Amino acid sequence: MAKIYYSIFISITFFYQFVPAQIVNKVLISGLGGQHEIDVKSAFYLGYASYDSTQFQGEVLIYPNSLQNSFIYADQNGYDMIIRSTTGLMTGMQLAYDYPTIKLVMPSGSNSFVQTFSGDVMSSPVIITGAGIDSNVTGYKVEFYSEDPITGNNLSSFSNGYIAGQIAFLANTLLCSIDSAKYLARDNGSLGGEFDPYSGFGKIIIENILGEPFPVELSSFNANVTGNDVTLNWRTETEVDNYGFDILRMFSQNGEGNEWITIGFVYGNGNSNSPIEYEFIDMDVSSAGTYFYRLKQFDNDGSFEYSDMLTAEIDAPNTFHLSQNYPNPFNPETKIDFTLPQTETGSLKVYNILGELVNVIINNELEAGTHSVIFDASKFPSGVYIYRLETENFSTTKSMTLLK
Repeated sequence: MAKIYYSIFISITFFYQFVPAQIVNKVLISGLGGQHEIDVKSAFYLGYASYDSTQFQGEVLIYPNSLQNSFIYADQNGYDMIIRSTTGLMTGMQLAYDYPTIKLVMPSGSNSFVQTFSGDVMSSPVIITGAGIDSNVTGYKVEFYSEDPITGNNLSSFSNGYIAGQIAFLANTLLCSIDSAKYLARDNGSLGGEFDPYSGFGKIIIENILGEPFPVELSSFNANVTGNDVTLNWRTETEVDNYGFDILRMFSQNGEGNEWITIGFVYGNGNSNSPIEYEFIDMDVSSAGTYFYRLKQFDNDGSFEYSDMLTAEIDAPNTFHLSQNYPNPFNPETKIDFTLPQTETGSLKVYNILGELVNVIINNELEAGTHSVIFDASKFPSGVYIYRLETENFSTTKSMTLLK
């Protein structure tokens, strides 16, 4: 295990025993259906088991449908990863930005050079894969390549199922985000972290990632609450081979803790003999309660170590409040914030200047705390609108202006 040494210790009031779940638990195979997707599914299982024969314990569903509908289905049903087995990478790029919690793995181009990718692999939201050491066989610019595990040739997209399995295995073994697993696979691939326009970062070499740890000396780790934001600051005195930090959070309400989740990643500075300051702002703390945080520090070889935990208390508001929408005037979307001191049934509705109801944004039970919603007025004409917050014990209105 990597060593994180402390010269400052943080006092923790609560401790929860935690058994982590799989990071990648539900996988969707999206394509045209038939034997092809069955083979992609088999390739995923082979990739997951390639290091030490560990079997994937989650769900893998074949879903023959369009990529758009696949994303919608995955989003609505809690899937972590989509493996697309057909062409259409540029469409995949556009959709991936709209569904950031779902990682898309798909091949670049096709055997007939259809929709080959020539963009920036480094910033792509998609894990772009290819078959064969010279992946120009199926398209330009991939992130990783693999020989097809089903037929053994270099002319098949089954390799992207295999690569997806390897990435899922790394995320579940290291208990890190899929993106962190991807970055580790880049740095430790068969090309040693060097990018090649035909074969990306090469093959994923799992044994290069699961190696010996290196030390990082962490001297402080603090949390500061400002409104509904929690700012985490930490400092290292020295770093050796430090890849970076996953930011982990667990929420507790009424003394009951939930599971740890990964809410972000901050790159390390590799090797350093001088102090380095880090910061991460958690802006998703709308519910009142106790928030627990810890760092998961990764070395470049994939080894990791957890920091101590610290806590941040978010108090329930003691008054009702409806904020002015922002931006205002707006086109076509604007954000509306409101706070409730207690949990109760409430609604947020929009009316035109004549007092006619035009949209119901919320109408259900609302927890105590701060809430943020987006109002999309793309289907409405320009003009002044009234939005009204109403609960069992409170009601108020404000106006907003739509300019098109």
